[in-house]
Amino acid sequence: MVAKFNLVKQKYLHLGVKEDNIDFAISAVLDGSRRDIIIEILTADYRGMTEIQSNDLLEELFKVNGGEFKNENKSGYLYGTLFLLLGTISLGFLIAILLNGEGNKKMLILSIAGVLIGLPKGISFIYKSFKGQFRENDDTFNME
Repeated sequence: MVAKFNLVKQKYLHLGVKEDNIDFAISAVLDGSRRDIIIEILTADYRGMTEIQSNDLLEELFKVNGGEFKNENKSGYLYGTLFLLLGTISLGFLIAILLNGEGNKKMLILSIAGVLIGLPKGISFIYKSFKGQFRENDDTFNME
């Protein structure tokens, strides 16, 4: 078993939860199983856990593991990196256009738009992913 889960395991063993249930929950969290499936299995008659106990256990396990949507966060890092790349390249074009005084109005507007969209959106995706809050099913390109 992974060492980072030992404190949570000891706490719930002390609270009277069966070790098999805790081990199952840890392995399910590590495998990236969905919360509702894990809770359904933990609250089955033969497991004997209540929904409140299983929710509390899962909250702590997901917290220790880096967030409930840790596996989905990989896309957030990818999108964040791509948006930061777009913003950085656009910033380079913008600086080059302003220093040279050459370039048309359309290039200037596209560069400014790339900077204004790419940098904030990229930082936002990476921040959400780092905090474990990026969800794959969220609308990735929603500009709200």
